[in-house]
Amino acid sequence: MKKLILFPALVAILTACGAPKVDMYRAGPSLAGVYESQGVNQFRNLNWKFNSKASIKTSPTISEKSLYFGNKSGYLYAIDLKSGREQWRFKTGGMISGAPAVSEKVAYVGSHDGRFYAVNTETGQEVWKTRVSGAVTTSPALVNGLIYFGTVKGNFYAYNAKSGREQWRFEAGDAIYSSPAVYEDMVFFGSENGTLYALTATGGAERWSFKAKGAIHGSPAVTGSTVYFGSHDKALYAVDRKTGQQQWRYITEGPIYSSPAVTSNAVYIGSNDGKLYALSTNTHHTLWKFKTKDWVVSAPVVSNDLIYVGSFDKQLYAIQADSGLKQWSFKTNGAVSSSPVLHEDAIFFTSQDGSLYAGTGL
Repeated sequence: MKKLILFPALVAILTACGAPKVDMYRAGPSLAGVYESQGVNQFRNLNWKFNSKASIKTSPTISEKSLYFGNKSGYLYAIDLKSGREQWRFKTGGMISGAPAVSEKVAYVGSHDGRFYAVNTETGQEVWKTRVSGAVTTSPALVNGLIYFGTVKGNFYAYNAKSGREQWRFEAGDAIYSSPAVYEDMVFFGSENGTLYALTATGGAERWSFKAKGAIHGSPAVTGSTVYFGSHDKALYAVDRKTGQQQWRYITEGPIYSSPAVTSNAVYIGSNDGKLYALSTNTHHTLWKFKTKDWVVSAPVVSNDLIYVGSFDKQLYAIQADSGLKQWSFKTNGAVSSSPVLHEDAIFFTSQDGSLYAGTGL
């Protein structure tokens, strides 16, 4: 049974006008995965490599002159963007598998210890923390002063980012591994029971829900009138953002743990069949498929006519958006399950070998 719990006395929403800058997972709250950067046409230089000495499944977040990421040992790291040197580390009580959101000198991140943390990015000291219903595996979204995230116990939360007070809570009834996407006045996320939920962002009321035929671990991506997401039933779905009605679906050859990247004319998503798929958003037909040597759990990103994605075959790939041909690849010593980040002429990505990599084409 789904429930909504409100805390009306605590509501204090910021207006979009003059809202502070926020850096978060997949280039913004819609999770479309499109970066406005120069991109890396050829991977020529490994600028630096930082070894955290524990497996990394989370994507890094770039904010100002630093990168932030967590690892299996439960540390949140701050790394200098240019040099790769550690600035500080903050210890939580469990593994960190979600990318932090950063705004106004505070990094927000959840942990498998069942707590959610706000950490000062200048000092690495705790600002506030709160205990929630279970492990937090998702990357939080921070929009208009509210921080959104789900837990494996099936609760989806909205917290006031400044005060650390709970605004509202929605009980989905099953584990939430899907990171939330926020678009206009709605927030979207999937659950273990195969349901994609659409809630009002300010109050958490359910607008609609859509039932797939398998669990939803990947995150949705929202552009215009459509929400795209994958499921363990091997399908990529496109549903109407306002009504939740299915527009179309495409069946791959394996369960989908990946999350889609969406441009004006194409949607890209990985599958556990080892392929990255490119589909037309207009005709819904296959544009191309790119075959790796293992699962593609990594969420692809787009920048300057290239698609960047990792694979369990330990490689990060750059693929031409128009042809699906490989532009370059870089091999690490572990599975690349996270989503890479582009900034100016550089690319940053993590590997389950425990390292954060920084490379350029110069």
